[in-house]
Amino acid sequence: MKHFSYLIDPGVICGRENNQDLFIRKTVFDAGYIESEFHNHPNSYEFYLILKGNLKFANKTEEIIAKEGSIVYFEEAELHKIAEVSQKVTMLLIKKVGATKS
Repeated sequence: MKHFSYLIDPGVICGRENNQDLFIRKTVFDAGYIESEFHNHPNSYEFYLILKGNLKFANKTEEIIAKEGSIVYFEEAELHKIAEVSQKVTMLLIKKVGATKS
């Protein structure tokens, strides 16, 4: 058994990014952060749990405001980006690698 607090400093809570493990990382974005380009993770399902603050996510067809307490989910290979952070945001990224596509 492992026990973690999301009140700890940002960083990896468990796993390693882009491998078969469940990966969880606490991330803090300051106001003004944006991702200028859409990107994807070809074999990963991604969940963002917003612990504090609000931010705007976008995919190729829509934008949403993710508010404190909400979860945003992206399918494998779905193009997305963080479009706007208007206030400091704390969130958990939860990622699971799916089946390798051939």
